[in-house]
Amino acid sequence: MSLFKHKVNRGRRGFTLPELMVAAGVMGILAYGTSMIYFSVLKIYNQQIWRFPPYDAATAAVARVSDEMRDAMLIEEHGPDYIVCVMPLKDANRENVLALGPDGYQLSQGDRAEYYLSDQTGSLDAEGNCLWKAVKPPGADSFTPRVKIADNIHPELNPTDPDTGQPRVMFNYWPDDVRLWGVEVWMTSTAQVHGQTQTQTAHSESYLRNK
Repeated sequence: MSLFKHKVNRGRRGFTLPELMVAAGVMGILAYGTSMIYFSVLKIYNQQIWRFPPYDAATAAVARVSDEMRDAMLIEEHGPDYIVCVMPLKDANRENVLALGPDGYQLSQGDRAEYYLSDQTGSLDAEGNCLWKAVKPPGADSFTPRVKIADNIHPELNPTDPDTGQPRVMFNYWPDDVRLWGVEVWMTSTAQVHGQTQTQTAHSESYLRNK
């Protein structure tokens, strides 16, 4: 009888302390690894979701403005927060129109395109943080706002220019051979992401291919 009880007791023997410590250590390592993977994925997710509109308005705005300005013939006027481009005249097929001049065929001037900051109305006389594009066709007397490109553009939040100690201007133009008639664009946008105000800065330098 005692032998039977002894065998039953041996069959129901629990874990030893070293075994429990090893199991606890393995579970701790697994939990730590799982948490690291979770927070890494969450960080990547937050970084990627910030890059999509409406959060990253600066990148979308810079890409659009730079792409359009590459088609310009020349920069007619520019300031810290606006720039006026002379675009080539287009025909019905959206091809550049050429005119015969003293030096041969040359591009004909078309619309003037102005990129500038305004309020939600797009008025050229208003102040605000909306980036607009206005157009003045050949023969017209004034610019007409056409499209709002982005909201919440804040040039005062641009990175500091080491030469001036002030935030970099939105538009800069170098009309010379050294910088190849380059247009530099800096924009910083803000947005509420997961309840927090985030900023995103975008930058590009493009060159007038119709110069």
